[in-house]
Amino acid sequence: MRSGVFASLTALAWLSFVGAAAAQPSVSVVMDSRGFVYYSDLQTVWRISPTGTRTIAVIGVHTHQLYVDSENRLYGEDATTDEATGQPYHRLWRLDPDGTLSDVIQRRAGYLWDYGDFGFVHDQMGVAYLLQQSGGPALMRVGATGRVSRTTLPRVEPGYALPLPDGRIAVSSGRDLLRVDPRRQQATVWKADLTRLTPRVGEVADRYALLGLWLDREGRIYVASYAGAAVIRIDLDGEASVVARSPEGWAPSGGMIGPDESLWLLEYSAAGQVQVRRILADGTERVY
Repeated sequence: MRSGVFASLTALAWLSFVGAAAAQPSVSVVMDSRGFVYYSDLQTVWRISPTGTRTIAVIGVHTHQLYVDSENRLYGEDATTDEATGQPYHRLWRLDPDGTLSDVIQRRAGYLWDYGDFGFVHDQMGVAYLLQQSGGPALMRVGATGRVSRTTLPRVEPGYALPLPDGRIAVSSGRDLLRVDPRRQQATVWKADLTRLTPRVGEVADRYALLGLWLDREGRIYVASYAGAAVIRIDLDGEASVVARSPEGWAPSGGMIGPDESLWLLEYSAAGQVQVRRILADGTERVY
């Protein structure tokens, strides 16, 4: 993927983006084995067919992350807050391939990480990971038997996690990228202030500076720099570089690499709009 292909944000457009960043963006773009792509705009989960047709998959859910299991079942969280008391609630829903929608976890008080019984990030062994943001920042590892282990993190407000081929976990946290060894329960700052690679033409809260993480087939890491309106790639030798930029007025919050090596980006606009952009290796693209 060529760097510098897309226009960088102007200072005026990016400053207007700060208001849109008040709500935590969704970060997941996922594909099942049939080639259907799913993403959330925080109100609706959308489905893009292999032929490019976009339809509604699930409506009326406040979902930040999605997960597809080996049976093509789609999972998402519906996170809400009681306006009168400020009490957070959540439920976990599942959409089966035949269109059946059901609750895996009924609505309950608190955050998902308070319980440690489900995570949207899974490694190749089926072990789930979720990040605890209250009660001390930590990465929680949920084994197949339900056993939970906890690794304390060196940064507050961790963002999102990504299992790496070597068994360690990358975690976005503020402007830094952490590397965690859950078996040894060790965590260090791996890449400090990755946003230095992207132009700073405005201010976004640190908790949103780096968001979604994903891998390609070679094991290279991609990081959505929401603060810099760009995608950073970390190669196998550890070198980090900018490989894509969002168009003016937009910024990436997540993405994935498709089977054809195309780059799928979930992007938010300064006006609060959400789009998915598919960029082919030759630079041509399609917006959904």
